[in-house]
Amino acid sequence: MFKRNNKSNTKTDKKKHLQRLKRLAPKVPDYTCPDIDFVIDRIEKSYNTKKHITKASLKVLIRKLERLRVQNESIRYLGRYWYGKFKDYFLY
Repeated sequence: MFKRNNKSNTKTDKKKHLQRLKRLAPKVPDYTCPDIDFVIDRIEKSYNTKKHITKASLKVLIRKLERLRVQNESIRYLGRYWYGKFKDYFLY
């Protein structure tokens, strides 16, 4: 672990430590706005045409929403990871 109060810690040491943390960090999920826009468009189209959503279309929408759920969980985990790392850094 990186020790903050040690005088031998140079900028290079800090940079290497940060690069290591980044390398070990969970990956950031893909950009989710296109999936959200797709689901909204499908729902609006169904509402405006007053047609029911077909079973196949419903499966597509559910798959997109489940993907968003997984990505949101990944973002939460990523936030907890970095919060924990910086909390450890500043407390110790």
